[in-house]
Amino acid sequence: MLRLALVVVLLLVGVPAHALPLNTECRVPAVHDPEVVREVHAAGLALRVSDKVMLAGFEAGWVESHMHNLDCGDADSLGVFQQRPSMGWGTPEQIMDVTYAATRFFEAAVRLDRPDLTPGLLADAVQRSCCPERYDLAVDRATSMLRQAWQGGPEVTDVVYVVDDGDVWAGPQQLSTTADFVGRPSVAGKLVYARTVRGEVMVLNGTWRPLASGVAGDPEAVLLPDGSVAVFAVLADGSVAKLSDLPATMGVGASDPPEGGQAGSIPLSAAGFAAGKPSAVVHPDGSVTVYVRSGGALMAHTAGVWREIAGGLTGSPEVVLRPDGTIAAHTLLDGRVHRLGPTWEPLGDGRFIDTVAALPDGAVYARKADGTVVKVG
Repeated sequence: MLRLALVVVLLLVGVPAHALPLNTECRVPAVHDPEVVREVHAAGLALRVSDKVMLAGFEAGWVESHMHNLDCGDADSLGVFQQRPSMGWGTPEQIMDVTYAATRFFEAAVRLDRPDLTPGLLADAVQRSCCPERYDLAVDRATSMLRQAWQGGPEVTDVVYVVDDGDVWAGPQQLSTTADFVGRPSVAGKLVYARTVRGEVMVLNGTWRPLASGVAGDPEAVLLPDGSVAVFAVLADGSVAKLSDLPATMGVGASDPPEGGQAGSIPLSAAGFAAGKPSAVVHPDGSVTVYVRSGGALMAHTAGVWREIAGGLTGSPEVVLRPDGTIAAHTLLDGRVHRLGPTWEPLGDGRFIDTVAALPDGAVYARKADGTVVKVG
């Protein structure tokens, strides 16, 4: 029975792994693969792992393979985490599937996590390395890769707005210097909204000022016919909310929002309803329809009522009002841009990260894992 128990433990937590393969014939690139970074991050998000577990995965990915899906390693080790088929991690084909490999790593890390473990020691608990300290030594590299993974898609107006290595850029112009922004910015008129790694929504109007905290997804800001701005976001509890009015944002007659809450937010749904970034469309009469992903459904909110538009959604929606008054909905499915017709129809075979940007003229833009923004349709 003791021998059987030992085998079970080894199958669950892995076997000794080295800091990069000792096999000298297994060549490891010096820099990470952005597509592997995207897939590992997506796997962690799908499991809703903690920040600590996510960082452990990125530290392990760098130490084991420099975040590459290696087809070689010591003994029968393979893939980004150098997992071994002979020790129960899966078949070679499964381990060479980055999503599968990352899911197995994160599932083991969630089981093994304890308060006394640093992210690096948690990574070692999964990998059972010869050199436990090497994972935490990789924290700076892992954090940089995580910032890249959190960059998100573009916001396209007259210029392309993106978050790059923690800061907001408008074309060649750097709009921030704090290195703590994540996700996709949103632009309404001359105002730029962006989310920080701490779950704050900040607005730029000359200087950056806080709008709200306790936010889990990227903001969506739209300019209304009267010149005001409506901002929507998914909060930390999974509810959808309209955030505080623009005058409060600009400090006119109101103070900054208190720590850990929202100033004047208006709930549009119950907790646990949605995830990701909302999309909003302003109609000619001034009314607004808000679109979100709720589970696998695309949901629309108009006049206080939610209705289901389509199923099969795994990413945030991007909805735009065409000049003829019709609605065009887009999303990323398995990293590929899709447009909603009778079903979700792919717009080419390119692989992208996070959200897409769509314009009324039918143009669709998306961001590749290496940071390049391209026109898709």
